[in-house]
This record gives sequence, structure tokens and C-alpha cells, in this order.
Amino acid sequence: MKSTGRGNKNPREVATEVVKYVPEDNGLIEKLEIAGPGFINVFLSVDFLRHETKNLFLNDVRVAPLPAKKKVIVDMSSPNVAKEMHVGHLRSTIIGEGISRLMKFVGYEVDRVNHIGDWGTQFGMLIAHLRDTFPSYLKSGFRFPVRDLQAFYKESKKRFDEEEEFKKKAYSCVVELQALSPDIIKAWQMICDVSRVEFSKIYQRLNISDLIERGESFYQSKMDAVVKELEEKGKFPKTYQCDFCAL
Repeated sequence: MKSTGRGNKNPREVATEVVKYVPEDNGLIEKLEIAGPGFINVFLSVDFLRHETKNLFLNDVRVAPLPAKKKVIVDMSSPNVAKEMHVGHLRSTIIGEGISRLMKFVGYEVDRVNHIGDWGTQFGMLIAHLRDTFPSYLKSGFRFPVRDLQAFYKESKKRFDEEEEFKKKAYSCVVELQALSPDIIKAWQMICDVSRVEFSKIYQRLNISDLIERGESFYQSKMDAVVKELEEKGKFPKTYQCDFCAL
């Protein structure tokens, strides 16, 4: 680690210098210790902790008034449709919810936004497999019987990798999906609805609500205008194929 203006120093030497500049009688820190390669352990004063704890009990938590009430947008778990939520989704959900509650407590307007993965080639596979497995899905009153979407996804992926004819069907379904074909949109909605039920079970267990869903599909109708504007400004090569735009 290099300390500006003081030559090359290792982290422990830098930590030693940092500790020197902390006032001894500050009423907050009881002592500082340098550990390992340069970590600084901070021990808070018992008197300070006692005073602050007593203050919380007597006066509750107080925060400074906001200079202006603004909106805070927090990115939440962003799971993928037809796939299980993994630890990364859970981690970002818990962190996002913690930030959201803190911001709301302080006084901000908070939007919890969930960017769902609900568009693209994988839906071509899923819809093609749905068509083959349940050809009657367009009939009135039909309800998608599959509850284990993860297994359904694996079946479609296996066919996509091994069957050339199925791969062509899947790509064709992607084109129809991007063209908003009513029959394909119905199949897409069925698959998304089943995933939402599974996601909701986890959110309920974590006591998380008020999520605003903004899937990839939300931006489908907006992408053509964005690409056109970038092309006109010379920021976007005309030969580039955008996955979200119609083929």
C-alpha cells in the first residue's frame, strides 16, 4: 500500500500512522489496536455506550430532519423466472430490505424495485417445450399444471442442447415473443405466474412486501426508441443486434 506523500509503506505501517492521528481523550474510543497485516480494531468507551443506550431508552431513536424528502430506489433480489432463487438473491434481498427500512425510517420515499429476468432465449425454450408438452394450453380454462418449473426448465434446456429441430422451434418462439404474438404471450404469462407464486413464498417468509416488479419485458417497448436515438447520435453501431428488440 502506498501512502500519498510518505513513500511506499506496508499496510501495518499505514495503520500505525492512522492510529497516531486519533485523539486520545475523545470520549468515544477507549483504545485502538493494530492486528495482523494492518487491521485496526476499535474498542468503544463503556461510558459512551452506557450513555447512548440510556438515551435510546429514554428518548427513543432520533434522526436529523431531512433537508428534502426525496425518493430512494433500492434494487432488490432480481430472480430469474423458471429458476430457483439462490443465496445471491437472498443476500441482495436482505441487504435491500435493510436499506429500504432504514431509508423509510429516516423519512425518504422508498421504491423496492425487483428486476425480474423474464425475457430472452430461455423463454423460447420454455414456450416451445410447453407447446409440445401441453398442446391444449390455449383452450379456455386451461391451467398450467407444472409446479416444478426448475425441472421443466432443465427438460427444455436438455432438448435445446440435443435436438436441432427443437432448437429451431425455440428460436422461432423467441421471435414470436418479441413480436408479442398473443398465443406466445399467453404461454409466457403462464410461466411467469407460476414463478411469482414461488418467489412470493420466500418473500413472505422474510416479511418483505411492496416490491415493484420491473422485468426485462418492461423495457421491450422502450428499446427501439433508445437504440434509434443512440444510432442518430453515432453512439450505437447499426449492425448491433439488441436482444430486447424485435428480430
